[in-house]
Amino acid sequence: MELSAPLTFGVGRVASAALIGRLPGIAVFGAGLIAGALVAALAGRLAVRSDEVHAGAAPALAMSAGERAAPWSPRPLPGQAARSSARDAPQCGQAGPIAGKAEGGGRAGRDQHEPCQARSLRIGILGSLTVNGQAGALVPAQSQLIVALALHRNGLSNTRLRSLLGADAGHPKPADSLRQLIARTRRALGRAADGREWIEHLGQGTYALHPDVRVDYREFETLTAAGIASVDAGPLAEALDLVRGQPFTGCYYWWLEPALVESVTARTVASAETLAQLRLAGGDPAAAVRAARIGLGADASAEQLWRIMMRAEHAAGNLAGVRGAWCRCLDVVSEVAADGQPDSATSAVYSELLAR
Repeated sequence: MELSAPLTFGVGRVASAALIGRLPGIAVFGAGLIAGALVAALAGRLAVRSDEVHAGAAPALAMSAGERAAPWSPRPLPGQAARSSARDAPQCGQAGPIAGKAEGGGRAGRDQHEPCQARSLRIGILGSLTVNGQAGALVPAQSQLIVALALHRNGLSNTRLRSLLGADAGHPKPADSLRQLIARTRRALGRAADGREWIEHLGQGTYALHPDVRVDYREFETLTAAGIASVDAGPLAEALDLVRGQPFTGCYYWWLEPALVESVTARTVASAETLAQLRLAGGDPAAAVRAARIGLGADASAEQLWRIMMRAEHAAGNLAGVRGAWCRCLDVVSEVAADGQPDSATSAVYSELLAR
């Protein structure tokens, strides 16, 4: 509702006529203009206020109706790995204010939703770090906390966690910051099916992951031990299906010792070598090649796997594959070997296969 200029001027004229004879003409006309302006301003303000009331009421009603019609439910993780079990739960908390919030920032807004319940929580370290098949599901500080707990099955004390999650050994993380980090990570992960937190407090300042958390390396160790002990290709194949590349890719933590990474990598290569040999002996060179490739994804410089691959390609009658494997081996070895040359055993295998 707005008053036009003619109407404003008319109101001024009316007020002026009422005062003629009592004040000089100039003062009368000015007073009329002021009165008209005041009336117009008041009417305009009332119109704006009315529009605000009506505009504000509609969204509130629409939101209320929307909440009743579509209650919140957790979103599935995009990009979940194809070989992740159907039991893997969606990443809880991705829609909340905690996800993506850098530690140390302002106080996060309170999540209006109750924590969701995840049937399982799967942590992958046999490749890039993933949570339920998704890379980057947590902020870096939360990811580091999860990896530290995943590598210590029996949990870590408050003091030990502060030391590991600090900038270095001489600068532990402040106690308040650690408590906030644990709380935020819990909210981001949601709760397990039994209602318990995925990060549990065991008492006496010790924290550990829920017993139902699945860590791919723990499963890998169990399967490879069974497969190697029984010389059974089945468990070894299941174990290698868990490998997605070089272990701990992207985990640049000062406390993550190279010896641990090398140990996990060596176990992956050994398992791939054993499975490839079993497959080749069983007359399945294609499966042997696949096993060798998985191991080479973890350590491309493992020449024993290049040798098996060349033998498998030759058994399949693929001489081009033999030459291709040899050339790729040369490229990798030239970057890591002291003399830039492959081992004599690898050269001998290549020469032997081409001479047949």
